[in-house]
Amino acid sequence: MRSKALRALAATALFAAVGGCSDPVTSGAGRAPADPAYGLVSGILTSVVQRTLPLSQNYVASATIGTAGGSIRIPEAGFTITFPAGAVSAPVVVKATALAGSNVAYRLEPHGLVFNQQPVIAQDLSLTGVVSQLLTLQLAGGYVPDESTLQNGTAVVTETRPATLDLLRLRTTFTIAHFSAYAVTSKKGGYMGASNTRARN
Repeated sequence: MRSKALRALAATALFAAVGGCSDPVTSGAGRAPADPAYGLVSGILTSVVQRTLPLSQNYVASATIGTAGGSIRIPEAGFTITFPAGAVSAPVVVKATALAGSNVAYRLEPHGLVFNQQPVIAQDLSLTGVVSQLLTLQLAGGYVPDESTLQNGTAVVTETRPATLDLLRLRTTFTIAHFSAYAVTSKKGGYMGASNTRARN
């Protein structure tokens, strides 16, 4: 029964991804070119990194980003998005919303905005529950086309972005090519032990 429900949820998310981004707002570059860094999936239920202290409300930050680039920060959520020079061809007002609750998830607007150069999302992991597990988890950015699937520490994602982990700064980063909702996702990974074998938990 649960597997049928999950399949239905994944199908709904895939439909939303295809329909929701079928007419993106372009930044002057048109539609994003094929990007081999994307992990395109047909809608999978994945774990979302959780905050140690849930956000009691949405936190919003906005800015006008021009051709020189810029950044937006939401300190309460440990979130920064940096736009490189040339990300957009003309000034555009962008908005980031840290979603209330425990999920490390964000709504980025205008929905469907495509970039010439990819912005970088940085997440402070010291505000999350994964700090003690960083050597045994694989983190990624996950595109969440339907925010209603962000429930109980999971979400249905249809794209994954490889993340870089900075252990000294307790921070993870990943790039995106277009706007919508994204979450920091995790799955069990492993690490190389002294015997040069991969250990897993």
